[in-house]
Amino acid sequence: MTTTPKIVDRNERKKRQSLAFGRNLIVLAGLIFVPGAWAAAKGALTLRWPRADAKIVDASLRLQTVQSSSRSDTRPDEWSSFIVHYTYSIGGKLYWSGRAEPYDFGMQNSAGAKRMAGRHPTGSSARIAYDPENPAIAYLEPGPSSMSLAMVGIGTVIGLSGLWVRNLARRGIGEMET
Repeated sequence: MTTTPKIVDRNERKKRQSLAFGRNLIVLAGLIFVPGAWAAAKGALTLRWPRADAKIVDASLRLQTVQSSSRSDTRPDEWSSFIVHYTYSIGGKLYWSGRAEPYDFGMQNSAGAKRMAGRHPTGSSARIAYDPENPAIAYLEPGPSSMSLAMVGIGTVIGLSGLWVRNLARRGIGEMET
């Protein structure tokens, strides 16, 4: 006994493709949004941590430059990063740290790095936030990092785009090109 394959008309196939594309956007959004939201929430908790006076031992703004061969213009790609080391004392014990922002995934916003460099030059004092359960963990600027907030924003935009595409597909508006 043979079965004949179900014939799907062209409009139904395009609708399925559009729905799948919207679903894929939502999945991508989740992969960006969820870690960003987690990091932003964990970073927000650092705002409640106790503070201590710290001495900035070393601070520098580093400018990285990479020549892009894929672009037609000859301008190099440039970005800045803030490198800092500071000491602080908790309960008579001296600690050393180099953390600027909590849960930043090892990335900094160039404008934020320049602002931090202006606020925290070598030799200056700062109020750091430290983990009361483990004083060796401290941050120069507590709160959600700029990178975690950017991930939340990007994930939200992509997720809303996916919902919009799926909504249009369900209503039969527009079609995917194959």
